[in-house]
Amino acid sequence: MSEPSTNERIEAHAADWLARQQFENWNEVEQKKLDAWLCESDNHAAAYWRLKAAFDRTDRLAALRSPMLQRPSADVPRKPWTMLYAAVAAFALIAIGGGIAGYQFLAPDGRTFTTPVGGHMTVKLADGSVIELNTDTVLHTDFTPEKRAVQLVKGEAYFQIEHNAARPFSVTVGDHRIVDLGTKFFVRSSAKQLDVALVEGRARLESTNSASNTRPTVLMPGDFAVATATSIGVSRKAVHELADDLAWRSGMLVFHNARLVDAAKEFNRYGDVKLVISDSVSRLTINGAFPTNGAQDFAGVTHEIFGLHIDRKGKDIVLSR
Repeated sequence: MSEPSTNERIEAHAADWLARQQFENWNEVEQKKLDAWLCESDNHAAAYWRLKAAFDRTDRLAALRSPMLQRPSADVPRKPWTMLYAAVAAFALIAIGGGIAGYQFLAPDGRTFTTPVGGHMTVKLADGSVIELNTDTVLHTDFTPEKRAVQLVKGEAYFQIEHNAARPFSVTVGDHRIVDLGTKFFVRSSAKQLDVALVEGRARLESTNSASNTRPTVLMPGDFAVATATSIGVSRKAVHELADDLAWRSGMLVFHNARLVDAAKEFNRYGDVKLVISDSVSRLTINGAFPTNGAQDFAGVTHEIFGLHIDRKGKDIVLSR
């Protein structure tokens, strides 16, 4: 028999991690080992989340049960190992057969790239840098012999930058600029703030507004910065938290103790079907991994777990008691 391909080996490792996490005595030491494996390669993280999505679809209620809710274990039977491997193996064949993720463009300079609501695009720049655009995103490139510059007009993007000290790479978002110092990072722009998270390397976050009193901030791996018109604040995130934030790269949304109202806001970024959460249930919390286009599935799960009512009003799905 021929040797398994790199993708097949990655999928096998991802399946093993997922099985151990579901059925063995998972602890903090094992979680740190998994975090390290996910951090080794973008393909590791992509494979893990793709297979986890397949497993979640076979055992949804067990995977998505809120920690607030105490239910008898008999209500949510555990799946045997064979069912897990059947689910992940089927999904692995799809992932391997279709290719994990290919570059859609080799981008010349001076182009504007746009994704629609629910869209996802991977752009490879002429210098070897790679940018992934999430839903409803607009990005413009502007390269010269002296500089490499892009403008994130709106939306969210993940950057893997080929460092070149003689030709810096910068990302401008509104009144702020991120300057690459050898980096993997993601950026999300909204009406009131800019979020920047460092996955690898270093980057400098600075204001381009001459009237601003904020000082440039050098970000290190695990730093999560929130910039507004008047301030830049930095906190820390664990590796697995950053991986969860980037699950959209694999077509997933991951929630940990997320309020229903916050989860709905995320889903509403990806499709025409909008979730409307009534005030009476907005603070209920949920865990789980869902496809980005899974708003209707999410509504069904809230009905099963919390007993919520589901009402359709045009394209809106209203969840209430």
